[in-house]
Amino acid sequence: MLKNKGGLKLAVLSVVALFGLTACDSEEIYSKPTDYESPIVKIDGEGSDVHNNVLSIIYDAMHEGNLSSNTLDKILYNYASSIFGFYNGVALPEGSEVITLKEAVTSYDEEHDTNTDKINTFIKDHKVYWNYNEEGEHVDDNGNVVDDETFTPCKAERQHVVSKWNAIEERIAESMYKSATASNYVEKNYYNEKEFLRSLYEAGHKVATYADKNFEQFIIPYTVEESEAFDEILGYDNANHVILHRAYYQSTVNNDTDESATYIEDEILPSIYNDLLIEQYLLDEDVAAVRNSRARKINVIKIEKYSSFTNNADMLVKELVKEIYANVPAADGYLRTDADQIEDEGDTLFRKYSIIAKGLYDQIQADTDAVEIVNRLNLANSDVYELATYIDSNTTTYHYYKNTSYGDLLKDYIKVDGVNTWAGLDESKYSTFTSSGTRSVIEGLEQQTIDIMQKQNITKGWYIQSKTPSLDSNGTINDRLFKLSIANNKLELKDETSDEYETLVERDRIVKDGNAWKVRDVASADENKFLCSINGAYYLKFDGKSSEESWTNDIVYDDGSAYYIVQVLEAAKDSKLRNVSSSNYALTRGQTVMDEIIDNIAKIVGETGSYSTLSRNHWLEKMAIQYHDQAIYDYFKSNYPDLFEDD
Repeated sequence: MLKNKGGLKLAVLSVVALFGLTACDSEEIYSKPTDYESPIVKIDGEGSDVHNNVLSIIYDAMHEGNLSSNTLDKILYNYASSIFGFYNGVALPEGSEVITLKEAVTSYDEEHDTNTDKINTFIKDHKVYWNYNEEGEHVDDNGNVVDDETFTPCKAERQHVVSKWNAIEERIAESMYKSATASNYVEKNYYNEKEFLRSLYEAGHKVATYADKNFEQFIIPYTVEESEAFDEILGYDNANHVILHRAYYQSTVNNDTDESATYIEDEILPSIYNDLLIEQYLLDEDVAAVRNSRARKINVIKIEKYSSFTNNADMLVKELVKEIYANVPAADGYLRTDADQIEDEGDTLFRKYSIIAKGLYDQIQADTDAVEIVNRLNLANSDVYELATYIDSNTTTYHYYKNTSYGDLLKDYIKVDGVNTWAGLDESKYSTFTSSGTRSVIEGLEQQTIDIMQKQNITKGWYIQSKTPSLDSNGTINDRLFKLSIANNKLELKDETSDEYETLVERDRIVKDGNAWKVRDVASADENKFLCSINGAYYLKFDGKSSEESWTNDIVYDDGSAYYIVQVLEAAKDSKLRNVSSSNYALTRGQTVMDEIIDNIAKIVGETGSYSTLSRNHWLEKMAIQYHDQAIYDYFKSNYPDLFEDD
C-alpha cells in the first residue's frame, strides 16, 4: 500500500464509478459522479477542508483532458487563498463567511490605526502576516515575544496586510496591461481597448459587453508604467486617457454598473496567488536568495549619437550633468532625504532630456523647460540643435532639429518627397517609407515619427544580478551596477536631526562654501568606488573619462554609440532586508517601504532558477494531501514521487 509522507492513505474510488460516460449517436453524455461535491484535499491531516476544493474540480479537469495543469493550479490557488486570505467576496466560495483580504484592508484606517477589529481577526487567521524575529519567534512592534493564542496584532502586522493588498492590486494592473497591449490590440502603435474587450467577450470570459462601449484609440507613451493600467495617463496629445476601464473586467469595483464582470477574479488572480506561493516559499525556506540577490532599483537615460555629427548628443549630456549638479540643497541647508522626492525629480529630469534627445519639435515646444535648454545649447554653439524647416510636396511644413533622431528621419524624407526630384530618388529610403510599396510615403513618415516617440531610451525598475537589464552594448554598466560594494557602502541618508547628518554632508559631492553650496573641487577621499551622492541622489560612476573633462563627468558612460547616466534609487543588501536590524528599511524608511521592496525582490528572484518547481513540491508536501481518487493519486505519485514512501 502506498501512502504519502504525511501518512495519509489513499481512499480508492472505482474509476468506472467515477466516470459514467456512455455514447449515444456519437454524443458524449457528461455524467457526474454521486460525490461530485465531496472534498478532494484536506490540509495538514486535521480535516480542515480547502474552500471550494471539491471533486468537481478534478472531475471537470479530467473530463476536459487537462488534469495535469488545471488540477494542480486550482489546488495551489485554493491553498494560497487559505494562506493569504481570499481576495474579495467574488473570489470567496459561496456560503463562506470568513473575512476577505479586501474587507480587512478597506475597514482599516491605516493613517490613524483605527477600525482594527476586522483586520485583527483576519491576521489571527492568517499566520503569513505575523511578525517574526530572526529566531522565528512571534513578536510585536517592540520585538517582544507574544502568545500565539492571546496576542493582539501589532501595527507592523496590520501593515503587512495592507502591503500585500497593494502588491496584489499592482500585479493585477500589470497583468492586465501586458494582455491588453499585446500586438493583437495595437495597430500602428494605436491602442484599442475595444478589440481587447471584444476578444475576451467572444472567448466566453465574464466581462462587460463591448457593443455599446465607445473607446478612443490613442498611443500609450512608452514612459507609462504597467501598474498605471487603470489610472488616467497623459497622452502625447496632452489629453488624459484610461488604458483599461476596470469595471468592464471587475464590476464589483464600481457600484454604478450591474454587469457581472469577474474576469479578474476568474483569470488573473489564480496566477498571482500561485506566484505569491513561490515567493513565500523563498521567504520561508531560502530567504538568503532574496537578501543576497544584489537587487537594484535604477533609472537610466540613454542619449544616442546620431549621424556622424555627435555634437548634439555631446552637448546635451554635458548639459544634463550640469543640471544634476545644479540641484543643490534648499535654503534650510539640508541635503535631500526624501527618497520619493528624489525619485520623482529624477523621473522628471530624465524624461525632459529624453524628449530633447529624440529631437521631436512639437514635443520640445510643448515643454517650456525643454525649449529653454535647446535655446541655451544653440546660443552656446549655433551648430548644436540647429533648427530647420521643410515644406513638402503637400505644402505641409515640418520643423526639425538637425542631427537628431527626428532630424535624420526628415533628412531621409526630403530625399523621397516629390518636390525634390532634382535630388534623385533614393530607392532604399523609398522602400523603407512605403514598407515595400504597401503604404504611402506620408503614412511611412507618420509611422516612423511615432516609432521615434516610442523609442525606449529610459530604463527604470528593479533588477537582480541573475536577471540584469539590457543597457549598453559592452555590458559595462551591469558589471559596475552589481558590485557588492554598492550595496554595502551606499549611504543611508538620515533625518537632518540625526547626529550622523554632518558626516553625510561631508561625503556628498555638494558641499557648503560659506553660506552657499558648490560642487567639490575634488572627490571625497572616502567616496565609494562605484557610486557617488549628489544632494542625496546616487549615481553610478565610471572610469575612462577624457583628461580635458571635469572629474564630475564620471557619472557618464560612453559605449561608442550612446551616452548613459544611471541613477541608483535603491541598492538592497542583507541587513536592510532583515526583520531585526538597526539599518533595515522598516527603521530607515518605514514598514510600508520594506514590505514593498521585499515583495519586488522576491517576485524577481522567484522568476529565476527552479523556484517554481521547488515551491510546488514544498507546498504539496506541506498540505499532506489525502487522496480520494485513484487517478488523482496516480498523477501526483507519478509527477511528485518525493511526496510518497513505500510501506
